[in-house]
Amino acid sequence: MEKKFTFETTQFDFDFVNHIKKLRKSIGLTKEELSLKMGLAKSFVGNVESYTQRHKYSSRHISLLAKAFGYKNISELMDFPTPQHDRIKVTVKQVYNETGTKVMESKVVGIEGIE
Repeated sequence: MEKKFTFETTQFDFDFVNHIKKLRKSIGLTKEELSLKMGLAKSFVGNVESYTQRHKYSSRHISLLAKAFGYKNISELMDFPTPQHDRIKVTVKQVYNETGTKVMESKVVGIEGIE
């Protein structure tokens, strides 16, 4: 079973979460391991990376992330392109298991700027 849904967010939040996710995967950390390296509950990063949760990284988390990844400066962590839009609308397609109780795959299928 497939479902699509749309949500609005800031492009910075969306891009930052994806940037951290890419960094995390590139060094082989699980969501739980990164959460614990940040000194937070083991479910924290999983909640931030979920499209259905409203959890986001705050300014406090930026320094915790920089330390967890071993950066000396926060600016090293923030090395990704400046967003083109302030707010965006994101459309996500999710594939569920046969009983419709568990998300097996989530994929962004559309992003559009909100002016």
